[in-house]
Amino acid sequence: MNWVTVHTSNGVTEAEILRNMLESFGIPARVKAEAVGKVLGMTVDGTGRAALLVPADRATEAQDILAEHFTAEA
Repeated sequence: MNWVTVHTSNGVTEAEILRNMLESFGIPARVKAEAVGKVLGMTVDGTGRAALLVPADRATEAQDILAEHFTAEA
């Protein structure tokens, strides 16, 4: 299965919440993050960022759900 990134978060917590949301809509999802981000619990110069991935054939649907149900704060 080909996985693609549909969202990048500043931390694992946000990405995990979004993963759960997508899964509640029936879309398989994964979070990819460096281990150091989990240890630090924050982002420093890009370290600690987390990517939310879904199967390529569900990416458009996932992006639509994220756009409708999630607003990233500045």
